[in-house]
Amino acid sequence: MLRATLAILSVAFVSPAWDAGPGSGTAASSVKGSGTINFGTSVEHVSVNTSASSGRATFNDQTVSGNVNGTIEVNCVRIVGNEATISGIVTHTNRKAIQGFEGLFQIRDNGKGRGGKSTGSDFMSPVLFHAVGTGSNCQVPGEFDVVPVKGDFTVEP
Repeated sequence: MLRATLAILSVAFVSPAWDAGPGSGTAASSVKGSGTINFGTSVEHVSVNTSASSGRATFNDQTVSGNVNGTIEVNCVRIVGNEATISGIVTHTNRKAIQGFEGLFQIRDNGKGRGGKSTGSDFMSPVLFHAVGTGSNCQVPGEFDVVPVKGDFTVEP
């Protein structure tokens, strides 16, 4: 009896650390906004608008090898606290070699303070591209290199 009680308490104690999965399972969850980051010599601008586990993100990268832009049809949003990990399929791009690939990135919303003033910069990772099924997806927790963003994102669990 004591083991069963301890097991139940352990599950109850651990449960709040888990999110409800992609899109957090509620229609109210969303990620919205846009921002620009400098990552090395690259400049990347991303706009995102999701509801639950679907939506759209656009990207525009200015790199030493040229400009790359496109659209990601979002099919996974994992929200834990103020962080959102987003992935989806690249459906349109000027770099045909990545069309059909999965795009994956993370956003950290540092919120707004009193009067709507920022409490600090939001953060974002560069968008990572890989063939579907060969890399990470947003359902698996992972670490991303995030940097301060010029812009604003709103993550609503």
